[in-house]
Amino acid sequence: MVHSYRKVATGFAAKLTPREAKAMEGKEGFISARVERSVPLHTTHSPNFLGLQQNLAGSDWNSSNLGEGLIIGLIDSGIKQNHASFSDEGMPPPPAKWRGKCEFNGKRTCNNKLIGARSFPASLGDLPSEDEYHGSHTAGTAAGSSVRGANVLGQANGTAMGIAPELGLGSGRGGGVEFGAHLAMYKICLKDECFESGLLAAMDAAIEDGVDVLSLSITDGSSPFYDNTISLGAFRAIQSGIFVSCSAGNEGPSKSSVVNDAPWILTVGASTIDREIRATVLLGNNVELHGQSAYQPKDLNSRQLPIIDPAATGINASATFCGAGSLNNIDVKGKIVLCQIGGEVRTIEKGQEVKDHGGAAMILINDLAGGYTTLASAHVLPASHINYQHGLAVKGYLTSTQLPTASISFGGTLIGKSNAPQVAFFSSRGPSPQSPGILKPDIIGPGVNILAAWGASVDNATNSFNVVSGTSMSCPHLSGVAALIKSAHPDWSPAAIKSAILTTAYTINRDGSSISTEQNVSATVFDLGSGHVNPPTAMNPGLVYDLHPDDFVPYLCGLGYDDKAVRLIVQRKVNCSMVPSIPEAQLNYPTFSISLHFGDQKTYTRTVTNVGLPNSTYTYKALSLEGVDVKVMPKEIKFRELKEKASFSVKFTRFGNAMGSSSVSEGHLVWSSNEGEYNVVSAIVVVFV
Repeated sequence: MVHSYRKVATGFAAKLTPREAKAMEGKEGFISARVERSVPLHTTHSPNFLGLQQNLAGSDWNSSNLGEGLIIGLIDSGIKQNHASFSDEGMPPPPAKWRGKCEFNGKRTCNNKLIGARSFPASLGDLPSEDEYHGSHTAGTAAGSSVRGANVLGQANGTAMGIAPELGLGSGRGGGVEFGAHLAMYKICLKDECFESGLLAAMDAAIEDGVDVLSLSITDGSSPFYDNTISLGAFRAIQSGIFVSCSAGNEGPSKSSVVNDAPWILTVGASTIDREIRATVLLGNNVELHGQSAYQPKDLNSRQLPIIDPAATGINASATFCGAGSLNNIDVKGKIVLCQIGGEVRTIEKGQEVKDHGGAAMILINDLAGGYTTLASAHVLPASHINYQHGLAVKGYLTSTQLPTASISFGGTLIGKSNAPQVAFFSSRGPSPQSPGILKPDIIGPGVNILAAWGASVDNATNSFNVVSGTSMSCPHLSGVAALIKSAHPDWSPAAIKSAILTTAYTINRDGSSISTEQNVSATVFDLGSGHVNPPTAMNPGLVYDLHPDDFVPYLCGLGYDDKAVRLIVQRKVNCSMVPSIPEAQLNYPTFSISLHFGDQKTYTRTVTNVGLPNSTYTYKALSLEGVDVKVMPKEIKFRELKEKASFSVKFTRFGNAMGSSSVSEGHLVWSSNEGEYNVVSAIVVVFV
């Protein structure tokens, strides 16, 4: 026996031979069994970029909504418990409901910030310390304590803190300290290996321990919800009132690459912030190309050096990516080496290969899919990561002269990029492969060049920080936002919190243009879902689209799942023949994702709950969808009191027989309060079949 589950499933994990597993099928009460799968793992400025710091003292942000008394549970690779980001100075004890454990040995154990730490499975030992440092980064992002002077190699300097931190605001109790969320770490990985039996056991324990928010920067891949560990555990979590936030995956920009796409999960994609750590390439023809790097040595001689593209030598095919051993027979000594992202090689490892062979510096270039997303990594040698177009310029220059040269100079940390936020190239895209009638991803949030706690020393600092990118980084941002909302609205369900986040998202960047993708083209709803998270507005959304866990049963039956499959998810007997099943788009979700044949006419209903002002009236704003006629009834909804509900219907009629080069039409349905206080926005996508 490995685990016996109590909350997330009626079952267990055990070491069995195939013959033993087959014999179990004859036991009374048996539902299913299968071999377990591995589950791969998928901040100084980002809170300010999200509009949190300047709003914390305002009317919408007060001492009740900094996450105080809430517990964020992270299922990850472990944590460095003595990092300053997990200091409990001024923090109160855990709430009385906390039933968790601390499994560290020695003097430095848990405290009032990091209130729990456990390892699953037991074979990992009794130390939830981490090997990969991924968990410290995600935990620090979600709710790390304030640490002044945080930086990586002198860059991105500032006060690092999580989204639901412990803050000294100068106006609260106890000398101006406002208390943030507590943290609990559930380690399921040994080095870079994580398995779903431990994942399910960790979710089981987190529910039993009493967490309020679960944050999972990890994936069990794309599989039907009844066969997906995270989907199963997350459903049990929402039945207990726990909000679940998950990373959307790093397989972008491929279509339908989104994972963790069950509608009871908040699925989070990644965006850039307006900070860059500039590293500029100057070619021998005086063309200047701006890139990024966190490693910026002050004593670098910026003289022109020979530049080489090892891929052009034809000696080793893998030299394109500067993988391990790929430069063995190529003379790169004293030269600037051109390396492309990808090839199953991490960017830091590429630089190490160049350095090991005597290379002086590295220019890291994007492939076409990478587009304009560049990463500011803590390289091991002078380097600059430049975008795809700049990479073409470098390659064009190399073919134009017999003795190409270049230099790299460093511009430090810059704030105010006008095209932020932008969807990151790696952020996984919709439509959902498991349920295309639910728009996924749900939302995007900061996930590029995020500085947060790091378990290993990058620059010999006691409390090391590192800049890392991935939807692993965007997920804990949203986990922290959910904790803030739940702290202010403790009676809201997970679905209501999700609705508040989705209907208040924005789709315009800092320069007033539509949010774009890594290709500098306008993002679609399959790239960014409802848009970019807007925490201050999400605190007070006006209306919410609420769901009870039982509301998912007709939806699951409508997916065509049999009784056994639905039972696996909801953990009770279900007879779909007795349930009035519904199409996916009929679920009371804050967004619409529908398909229409020529001449189709489909009507869906939604119910909203008033959480804004009593005696308020909302009017529907006319919606224009290319190729689709939309009618909303009624066009006005009135509320006399808070928590009152009202329903409306939306009829979609396809009138165009063709859409030219496009098979998709998208827009937004908006309910605006006549008082001018609220605009409740639902993203809509119509796929033409």
